[in-house]
Amino acid sequence: MKKILQVLLVTMISMQCIQAQDEGAVVKRERITRDKSIFIGGGISNVLGNNFGDYSTGINFEGGYLRRLNRVVSIGGSISYLHFNYDPSILQKVPALNQDPVNFYYGKDQYDNEIGSLLYLTGGDMTLVSLAFNLKVNFVPIKDNTIISVYGFVKPFITSVKRGDVAGLTDDYIYNTFTSSWEPNGKSTGSYAGDSKISGGILLGPGIELYPGRKLSFFAQAAFGYTFPIDIVSTRSYVNEIESLTAPKFPVSSLGFTSINFAAGVSFNLN
Repeated sequence: MKKILQVLLVTMISMQCIQAQDEGAVVKRERITRDKSIFIGGGISNVLGNNFGDYSTGINFEGGYLRRLNRVVSIGGSISYLHFNYDPSILQKVPALNQDPVNFYYGKDQYDNEIGSLLYLTGGDMTLVSLAFNLKVNFVPIKDNTIISVYGFVKPFITSVKRGDVAGLTDDYIYNTFTSSWEPNGKSTGSYAGDSKISGGILLGPGIELYPGRKLSFFAQAAFGYTFPIDIVSTRSYVNEIESLTAPKFPVSSLGFTSINFAAGVSFNLN
């Protein structure tokens, strides 16, 4: 979290420096002809790090409105959709030869016999629908005839997060092998109920735009995203012991959710 705040601080300071550049009175008053735009885009998203949930690749879509205050700064708003499917391969992969698979939970019974369970989970998909304030800064002031523009952006947002039910089975190794329903929270339902939550966070990153002064322009961008702690499926937050399977919130943990999002799209630029 400290690193994220440092990055945000540096970004904000950089933007202030850009806006403070002395372009001269004429340039400061100059506006490009088409100073309003409606944009849509989408792409793929990936979870960052090894402890941010049992998810891998997702999809993202965004649409919004921007207005140029001058040739450098634009502001506006957007709505976005981000979806991640639960990835069972993260739980079930084998880290190295001659080691127990990651989904194996071991322990001992009351008679000191070694026991264990292989856990298989399904469900737990996660969806975030967000409303964001957009601040966009062109690193070089653009004109009506600019062909290519490089920019940076910051998007603080509020989001509605929904996580689906998590269901599972275990292959229990005691005196023999058999399949049984997983019992989260000591219940026999075989699933951990999903939930919804309102949270917030920030997106920031660089982008590139072709023909920003024309009626139709095209962009591609990458965004680093951080969402404040939310309840996500994260078996990696628990040790591989039998007791973990009956922990009150297993396999869910409250964690900050970090992702990298790649998107491309089109802007409709208006007078």
